[in-house]
Amino acid sequence: MFKPTSAKDRINYGEVLMPPVGFRLERAVGTTYSLDLETLTAVSIALGLIEDTDSELISNPISMLSALQKISDRIVVFCEAGQIKLPTKSNALCLTLEKMVVPVSIPFDKKINRYPAFHPKTWLLEYSNEDGEKQYRFVVMSRNMTFDHSWDVACAMDGEASSVGGVDSQPIVDFLKFLKKQLNKNLANYSRQSADLNYLIKAVSEVSFYPEDGFTECEILPLGIGSGSYDMASNWLFTENFHELVVMSPFLSGSVIEGFNDAGKTLTGTTRTLITRRSELPKIKGGKASNFDVYVMKDEIIDGETSVSDGEKRKHSAIADDLGDEDAAKKGDEEKQDDDTSTQDIHAKIYVRRKYSTTDLFLGSMNASYAAIHSNVEMMLRLRTKNSVLNGEKFLNDIMGEDRENKKNPFELVSLEDVDETDDTTVQDSVEQLIKKVCRIKMTATVEQTDGRYDVHMTADIESSFDGVRIRPLRSNKDSDLLPKMSFEALDMLQLSEFYVVSATIEDCTLERVIMIPTAGIPEGREAEVIKNVIRTKNQFIEYVAFILGDDYVQSFLENKKSSGAYGEWDQNTAMPAVYEKMLKTSVSDPDRLGEIQYITKAIQEEEIIPPEFREMYCVFCNTLGIKQV
Repeated sequence: MFKPTSAKDRINYGEVLMPPVGFRLERAVGTTYSLDLETLTAVSIALGLIEDTDSELISNPISMLSALQKISDRIVVFCEAGQIKLPTKSNALCLTLEKMVVPVSIPFDKKINRYPAFHPKTWLLEYSNEDGEKQYRFVVMSRNMTFDHSWDVACAMDGEASSVGGVDSQPIVDFLKFLKKQLNKNLANYSRQSADLNYLIKAVSEVSFYPEDGFTECEILPLGIGSGSYDMASNWLFTENFHELVVMSPFLSGSVIEGFNDAGKTLTGTTRTLITRRSELPKIKGGKASNFDVYVMKDEIIDGETSVSDGEKRKHSAIADDLGDEDAAKKGDEEKQDDDTSTQDIHAKIYVRRKYSTTDLFLGSMNASYAAIHSNVEMMLRLRTKNSVLNGEKFLNDIMGEDRENKKNPFELVSLEDVDETDDTTVQDSVEQLIKKVCRIKMTATVEQTDGRYDVHMTADIESSFDGVRIRPLRSNKDSDLLPKMSFEALDMLQLSEFYVVSATIEDCTLERVIMIPTAGIPEGREAEVIKNVIRTKNQFIEYVAFILGDDYVQSFLENKKSSGAYGEWDQNTAMPAVYEKMLKTSVSDPDRLGEIQYITKAIQEEEIIPPEFREMYCVFCNTLGIKQV
């Protein structure tokens, strides 16, 4: 079930999201703590083109444009405000992602003296087929929507409209209602996002989801969402005794582990195992984990110099970034790991608790920390099964092997007596909190056109400058101190966006993050400019059409690549007739696909890019097939 060396047990992010055979994506709502816009593009490949997130299609702007065209109006992704990673290269296609992204800012919590984190990692997806049949999938993960090599866990449940059996979907409905309240009415895509949430709230209330065979119970546990929250602190995981307990958590609070360590929870033969990060060990000194066997990942595994099996480095896992927990230590190290994809550590949150013959498996986004249990917005699943199916020892055998001393075991037993006390307060943590404050300042912007260029005038609800903070539009180098009033002048259309970059500095530590600011007056023609930025030549247009009309996207892409000499120029005399032939075949086999071409023909008017003879031919196809031209 949990063997990292088993192809059956290991899953790929894209595979979890891709529609079932014969179905396509209709709507999707995702949640994540940290968000990498490049990863969101890869997710679009999986959902729009039904291709793996590792596919080489992600390196081709034509395929990326096609994917974003198909699904950018069907996805909403909620993330922690101030945790959108700055792209390595902010190309024009990044602007299309605005339609999907919703930052969430949870109010300050005096109990923990900090801002709680919006920390769930979930997907709710609706698919449909040609017959109008609907299928649903609910995914709970520990993985953020970023690229990284850390170890994570995911559980996906499929469902369909049903009034009997299955897992109660009311907690998902409550979660969606909470998410709807986080939408910003002033952002450009509010109306569409709100409509999608309303639709899914109604649809999911009639859906039953089904866990994997072998589990007799499944409970969906949203935390921190108000009246619909599950009271995790009162769950028997924390209140009752047990025979076996395995906790895998990258970040800890000493008080939580001390609670698990309580001798009053001991039964005959009780065993306790904790798997965490080496940086967390100082928090559990002083006897807080005296009844635990404590394991950490070996340094050579973290550094990527070896792996569990056959020298292969791990690929399909997740980002190690959990800066929202109350006393998460070594935040500077976490940020470093965020940028270093050659390293890996644990990021999964798993709790295996057995009492007598019953085992409860908890998995999802919740760390073994006070903030995660009491304050953050989190999502967990509880799955119940029999001892014969899963228990603590079986879980440890899966991830470590039956011989714990074997050199292939990626984990090593540690002694807390050898751990030094460290100060878990870092400058970077202070910078993170500064960015959180910035994200909670009310800011608005307005675009004005001047002599063919554009000026952006911004206001911030502050009385004076915000020390150590600068801000700029995402695709512009023109920046400003954060002031009550700011202007960014003489921008071109593709530098206009609701994405902005905030840079915060304390001492010698500087962090840059992407934030969203409601921006009025962005010209309607900006989307057409994005298209023309990608498709600049007749050959690129032909490639796009061939890509849309191919028998399948991968085959079409590889054919294009081969024909063009790895993205080189095509022989138009042979390419255009081939495109017409594909259009004729598609008009019979899949006429709806022809309608997708309108997205481009409407945006691009230049004859040197779209030949007049193509427009004439396309018009004939549309008239014959009854495709409405807009």
